[in-house]
Amino acid sequence: MKKDVCQKLREKIVYAYYKPGEPLNEMRLSKEFGISRTPIREALIRLSEENLVTIVPNLGARVADLNIYDFYHLIELRLILERAVARLAVQNARENHINDMSKLFERVKNVKEDDIYGYVDCDREFHQIIAEAAGNPILDKHLSVIRNQFIRIETVFEDTSNSVYKDLPQAIRLLKRKDTNGLEKLMVKHVERFVARVGKKIKF
Repeated sequence: MKKDVCQKLREKIVYAYYKPGEPLNEMRLSKEFGISRTPIREALIRLSEENLVTIVPNLGARVADLNIYDFYHLIELRLILERAVARLAVQNARENHINDMSKLFERVKNVKEDDIYGYVDCDREFHQIIAEAAGNPILDKHLSVIRNQFIRIETVFEDTSNSVYKDLPQAIRLLKRKDTNGLEKLMVKHVERFVARVGKKIKF
């Protein structure tokens, strides 16, 4: 139950159902989820450790603001981790990972042009398959925390570029060829293009 509550709250924050700066009242959330305040409080503490929630003594919790200064550092860290994941994915990918990416590509083809959540879901799954192929759950855990911050920005600023449609077929080819440098460069460019698109909207 605790894990479910935490995951549901995380999803609502990441997908901007709860907006940056919005108060997260324990009583309101307990009614919304139909549970006591204790698991809500525990989930909020957990999410504050992921920088998705800010807890202020005597004032309560709220959704963490989007901090552009922090985003600079997140970009640097994510690029480092994406390189590591790409290298491991090439070494450890199995046929089922390539098949999953092929199935995802068929889904991507059907995403409507204005479906921001469809784009975000496909992009998230794309990175998740690569992370699973890498086979390092500790690395995946840390990278997923950072990816969630990127997804928040993606949904808040409504980035609807379907870059995963372009990159998926190439990623499949690179995995099949065991091209470590190629996949590493692809994943870095994939992230850098997103940063460039968002940068135009928030002027950094």
